[in-house]
Amino acid sequence: MSAYSSIIACLGPEGSFSHLLTQQRFPAAAVQLMGTIGEVFDYLGSHTDALGIVPIENSSGGFIIDTVDRLVDERCMLHIVEELTLDVKLALLGKSGVSVQTIHSHAMPFFHCDEWLTAHYPNAKRVVEASTSKAAEKAATLDGAAAIGPRQNAERHGLALLHFPIAGDVPNITQFYLLGHRENAPSTQNNRTALVVELPDRAGSLCRFLTPLSNAAVNLKRLESRPIRGQPNKYRFYIEIEGSPAEPHFQSALDQTRADGAATRSVGSYPAGRRFES
Repeated sequence: MSAYSSIIACLGPEGSFSHLLTQQRFPAAAVQLMGTIGEVFDYLGSHTDALGIVPIENSSGGFIIDTVDRLVDERCMLHIVEELTLDVKLALLGKSGVSVQTIHSHAMPFFHCDEWLTAHYPNAKRVVEASTSKAAEKAATLDGAAAIGPRQNAERHGLALLHFPIAGDVPNITQFYLLGHRENAPSTQNNRTALVVELPDRAGSLCRFLTPLSNAAVNLKRLESRPIRGQPNKYRFYIEIEGSPAEPHFQSALDQTRADGAATRSVGSYPAGRRFES
């Protein structure tokens, strides 16, 4: 991060999983909390020396489409610098000795914890909030309320840990991208590469694009089609593959993918696998 400022923009509010990850990855940085993923991208657009952290995928809920759509937009000049993984451990927060009547949380924790809640709190009403931070605020101020979220929110809002971890036997992983304006230097240490791809509108185009990658034993990690802004029935593909253009066989396969008329734009070649825990 030496070439950048010490400002990191991420999705808020304070105590969100994005915020917790940012604090762990950059403990000395000034954090700029944003209201939406789009606002993180917009902030980076006007602060070229800053970095941003945005979610890309959750193991329970899948792709974060807001992030994908901003990356595939032809106006996006940002690059992925790192992929970061957060092992999400959820807690039930509330007041000790108080009967739980309502449970507040973001929609995603409810989705992940559905079976656990049905087994342990079948009669509690579930109330969806804008964030786990907002849910903790409600648990601190409303009678009979509890919240699901990161355990760090207990101290922040004066709550007790009623249960931790919730549904701990079910993996709950969220992956994030660290974004910046400067592209990483070519390196075999970068074990992921992301591409935005436009293909000729004819049968078999995607197959012909992927075949050189398959022949070179390049593994496909993510593939998502998104509509092109202002062009009805036209689509771009967001593709993430294992490997780096610094590897000759990888670069050769990429060169071959363009032989059939594919237009590609690199969103970055970057290291993946750095792991944190909430």
